[in-house]
Amino acid sequence: MRKRLATCVALLIILLLIGGCGIRRAGNEKQPAPAETAETPRKIVVQAPLAPATAPLFKIVKDGLLQGTGLELIIYKSVEEATARVVKGEADFTILPVNVAAKLYNRDVKISLANVSTWGILYLVSVDGSVKKWEDLKGSELYVGARGSTPDVLTQYLLRRSGLPEGSVKLTYLGSPEIAQLMINGLIKNAVLPEPLVTQVLLKNQQARVISDFFADWQKLEGKTTRLPQAGMIVRNEFARSYPIAVTGFQRAYTEAMEWTVTNPEKAALLVEANLQIPAPVFVKSLERTRLQFATGSKAKGDVQIYLTRLLEFSPDMVGGKIPDEKFFLVD
Repeated sequence: MRKRLATCVALLIILLLIGGCGIRRAGNEKQPAPAETAETPRKIVVQAPLAPATAPLFKIVKDGLLQGTGLELIIYKSVEEATARVVKGEADFTILPVNVAAKLYNRDVKISLANVSTWGILYLVSVDGSVKKWEDLKGSELYVGARGSTPDVLTQYLLRRSGLPEGSVKLTYLGSPEIAQLMINGLIKNAVLPEPLVTQVLLKNQQARVISDFFADWQKLEGKTTRLPQAGMIVRNEFARSYPIAVTGFQRAYTEAMEWTVTNPEKAALLVEANLQIPAPVFVKSLERTRLQFATGSKAKGDVQIYLTRLLEFSPDMVGGKIPDEKFFLVD
């Protein structure tokens, strides 16, 4: 009898335990869902060029600013290489010239402009003492970065606005690093270069001088409050839809890292030197002529639309034949 009673008691305890677990599960199901329900990606793939706007990405990687999400950084050497990956959907974010982003969008590539970061890093540089303004280039040869690139687009625009008709200045296209090396070696006289290559040339060729600042020239033409949105970052629409919280987190991290880069140039330069092999002193000096400032795509919309409108008026091919519609700008 005692044995039977002990068995019954044991069964009763088991039943109570099972019932209790069921109640706890039901209680958990009734609790409100977390505010952030979107799945976090294992990693974010970012493409970036050898340019100042890439520097903040090294800070993000070093300090793990994405809070558990990995960052795979691809440094590309040409815009063509970068756009090929964009078209194939092989990168989540890509730093590109703004006009190239517009061309991709107008080709129905599913991307949006997430932010603009680069507002002026292009300069006309010369070792020719007789060249003091754009008009003085008439009859000369001018070396410019790859055909269709931002340096090419803006150079042609500023030449025309300076009254120099097509063909009056011979444009020769090479990669910007190669152009810089030719000028350092005294083999060319006039060039359009971005920072930090401008600083490298000025430090190594004492005859080289900055003749014109593209940002200042742009403001003379478009007004003192109008900025020059040279480059920004696009995002794959599918990625933005799938991981909205990750996109917001990445934008925040990039903002913080860019502010840190601008306010801590010596520390940022060490990361750039380690990752891009650009000497730290060169990068520090180059920031004096580099306008880095984060603005979301929607906040930069006014400047971007003015920029693309002027390029469209000058040459429709530069922006893909039309101004992108509102969906081009990622909603904050």
